[in-house]
Amino acid sequence: MSHQLKTPLAGLMMYREMLEDENLDEKTRRRFLNKMKQQSEKIDWILKSLFKMVNLEQGAVVFEAGPLPVKATILDAVTAVWDRADGRNISIVTEPFADRILWHNRKWTAEVLVNLLDNAVKYTGRGGRIGLSVKKGEIFAEIHVKDTGKGIPRERQAEIFTRFYREPEVHDVEGIGIGLYLTRRITELQGGYVEVRSCPGKGADFTIYLPL
Repeated sequence: MSHQLKTPLAGLMMYREMLEDENLDEKTRRRFLNKMKQQSEKIDWILKSLFKMVNLEQGAVVFEAGPLPVKATILDAVTAVWDRADGRNISIVTEPFADRILWHNRKWTAEVLVNLLDNAVKYTGRGGRIGLSVKKGEIFAEIHVKDTGKGIPRERQAEIFTRFYREPEVHDVEGIGIGLYLTRRITELQGGYVEVRSCPGKGADFTIYLPL
């Protein structure tokens, strides 16, 4: 985490020093200001993720879950990541399904799905596909987020839900190893659980189980 914060902070300091040069032309000044904005947003995102994790672990978050239709929750999540997916020419396809009344908190469940969709966008190549589907079981409903990305080896599939874990080959991809940890914690606090099925090179299928 220290490393994750040091990098954008160093960038902010460097661009600030450059902006002190009175001889900078306006075009370069705007470019540096935009870079500072990007680094500031990254720091903000890292800190917000940390605060969510700490609040969950300390029991400071009260989950006011209840029987709610899940389609609106899914739409919230898809809307949040749509632009990022579109920018990488990745299609998000939702299979038609009857709206289900599930026991969940809309805001926090949307956060879970945003984490899964955001990961799918990051680790799926340009022109790939992300599929969303909802299936009804006897006790739980299944929400599947399936991508055509790089996949995850079986021996790592339990580790990816631990905090700060990142696969060795993806350290050049932006992330801090909290998203899937939060996904598991939030889902469990709502009486559900999460699973992943994946093979290297064949994408991944993350499934959220929520009580009917």
